Amino acid sequence: MLTVIVIFYSIVVLMGLFLFINLFTSKKIDMLVGIVHGSLGLIGIAMLIFYISFISGDSPYLTILLFVTALFFGGGMLAAKLSGKRFPVWIALIHALIAAAGFSLLVQFWIG
Repeated sequence: MLTVIVIFYSIVVLMGLFLFINLFTSKKIDMLVGIVHGSLGLIGIAMLIFYISFISGDSPYLTILLFVTALFFGGGMLAAKLSGKRFPVWIALIHALIAAAGFSLLVQFWIG
């Protein structure tokens, strides 16, 4: 199941990179891509919680904590976008860094 979660989050990472690059190139992107990215990330958190519920020994709890923190920043960006306000670019950068750290820990846990 952990392999499925890593593949799932790889898709989320690719979508996030697409959004991040388009943010800095000032291209107009469809909000649906961001909503799908966030929804898949949330489903990934649920899958991780399900996974750690049934394993014994070490668990990637720090990965879940980082992904939930990234979720709050992403939710803030979505709320700003829905209210018609622009969010500062540094919030997107913090979101990306926290999510990248979480993905890195997930891959390390999967390999090790």
